[in-house]
Amino acid sequence: MAAEPETGAQADGAAAAPPQVHVRLDGQALPDAGELWRAALSPLFDVEIGAAPDAFSAELTGVHLGDSLIARVGGSVAHRFKRGSVEIRRSNIDHILIQLYVTGGVRGEYGNRPFHASEGSISLLDLGRTLDSRTPAFSNITLTVPRDRLPAALRSCNLHGTVLDAGQGSTRLLASHLSQLMLAGASLTAQEMAASVTAALIMLEGSGARLRDSEPDVQTAARRSMRKLVRRHIEQHLATEALSPEQVASVFRLSRASLYRLFESDGGVNAYIQGRRLDRCFDELARSKGSGLSIAELAYRYGYSNESTFSRAFRRRFSLSPRAVRALAERPRNNWPAASANSSEAATINEWLESLRSEFTAIGAGA
Repeated sequence: MAAEPETGAQADGAAAAPPQVHVRLDGQALPDAGELWRAALSPLFDVEIGAAPDAFSAELTGVHLGDSLIARVGGSVAHRFKRGSVEIRRSNIDHILIQLYVTGGVRGEYGNRPFHASEGSISLLDLGRTLDSRTPAFSNITLTVPRDRLPAALRSCNLHGTVLDAGQGSTRLLASHLSQLMLAGASLTAQEMAASVTAALIMLEGSGARLRDSEPDVQTAARRSMRKLVRRHIEQHLATEALSPEQVASVFRLSRASLYRLFESDGGVNAYIQGRRLDRCFDELARSKGSGLSIAELAYRYGYSNESTFSRAFRRRFSLSPRAVRALAERPRNNWPAASANSSEAATINEWLESLRSEFTAIGAGA
């Protein structure tokens, strides 16, 4: 089993070589390889592995491309990848994945959209949305980019679960570019990295009807603009007792029916407000030092009449109790399975993913 951080050759004009990592885990050499793999990917996904421990092997090679990342990931057995409310809140990563399946494929649900991508196709995954997918043995190349790097025409599109067919010429062109970028990424200068990522996004923008079908019409764009304004108002007043559907409708001079339609996919504006209040509570509990408030005080602050009602609602949303989230936050971040002689290999993956999360969080905060 190898787990070797590598750095690409420093090209002229580059301030420093981009950080690169190559890790391989083999269940025959290391019985807890599958658990190490799951723990390593846990900042992004809840992973289930469909094989006995000794049948499992996986490999990851990745390189930072400035504000983006390209990685080749492969697994020898079936995987199930889930990203729910807990992973979204915990990771604080809100980026887009452009994913080429070199071998194997994937199917499942991306948000509420049934999803299937076959070998050679390219799929789009929004890390701000939920997913539940299954794949057999696979190898993929994934380019992860900040949302604000997308071409302007695509930023308002619902890209989550979009699939570019392997038979399209534009898909094959983008697939070739991703493959070559994976090979050459570590040797590029900062300027070449930025240009290569931009080129991939330009190809994505021109990749056919599936993306264009996601573009909003004028009426839809107007609704999304209003929804954005309402969401901003809600975020600013989550801890305000007066926040309610009636208050929001009054501020924006909307009828209750119009306001409901803006948030119909969330179960209505009241459900959206309650969900966002619970998300905010999760964030406060997930800080190791917390907000200084007890769970009961936090419940009252965000509109719940008692702790038990709050705890039931919290568990329904996150499948964890508030006390469990606070307890998890107080653990060391690298909570690995029982240590083995090769635990440094797992730490290598975790360090890479942790640095990625920190970088993405910093980028998101500056956007």
